[in-house]
Amino acid sequence: MNDPYTLELEQIAKEEKANTPFYITQYEQDDCSRHNHHFFEFVYITAGTTMHTLNGESQLLSKGDYFVIDYGSSHSYKDSRGLSLINCLFMPELVEGTLKGCNSFEQLMHSCLMRYYKPFDGKTSGNQIYYDADGRVLETLMVMVKEFQEKKIGYMELCRTRLMEVLILTMRNIVDQMSLREGSQAVSDLTHYIHHHYQNPCILKEFCEEYHFSEPYISRRFREEMGNTVTGYVQKVRMDKCCKLLAGSDIAITEIAQSVGYHDPKFFNQLFKRMIKMSPREYRKMERGMV
Repeated sequence: MNDPYTLELEQIAKEEKANTPFYITQYEQDDCSRHNHHFFEFVYITAGTTMHTLNGESQLLSKGDYFVIDYGSSHSYKDSRGLSLINCLFMPELVEGTLKGCNSFEQLMHSCLMRYYKPFDGKTSGNQIYYDADGRVLETLMVMVKEFQEKKIGYMELCRTRLMEVLILTMRNIVDQMSLREGSQAVSDLTHYIHHHYQNPCILKEFCEEYHFSEPYISRRFREEMGNTVTGYVQKVRMDKCCKLLAGSDIAITEIAQSVGYHDPKFFNQLFKRMIKMSPREYRKMERGMV
């Protein structure tokens, strides 16, 4: 099933004998049954909510969400409430003349932005939901809507350049999401590394050398995601190990300190008191019920 805007786009292309049909408008959208297109459809939610189903997968969308539908992909809107959106339909050759026949948004992005663009791990950039956090995509689309409505001299070229701007902003969105996932994985790797190498004196440096990260980058990501510095987290892990050894063994306190990475007894005792609120000896006695 084709929606009215798809049919209108086809009519525009036929009447104007356009090689690169293009259509963009803002309107209120009711529920819409499953349909597909033979060109790219860019949809931006400007108000309201809807349960959007794309290729059998449903997701609740709201203001600021946007997506690009690949050729042949089917989608529908259900349980729409106050739904308003910007709908942009275009052929790939509008973006770049050599892309005629391209039917994959992934291929379009890679061809146009080859120097910068990296695809999702295991996913394509088409048929994905993006969020316009700073409103720049909406601002650019509204310029396109105005140009298309007024149809002044050069409006199609302005729409084309603005569409390229939207693609670049989307590319940044993709890179940001990838960076977030990669950063989260790096923090997870570092956390695992700390638990297995907590006694090492230069643990952050060793991790960065082995995993090829810069120390400032991973330190910042760790603090943002864990709410603690790497040093603070290492100290906590070491103290946890110390407490278990103090409570469950007769190993000398100085040996316990050395086994977790503290070779200065005075510093160890000061740090233990600051973090545990008692000395190592007092903690051992308390745990053994001797106080």
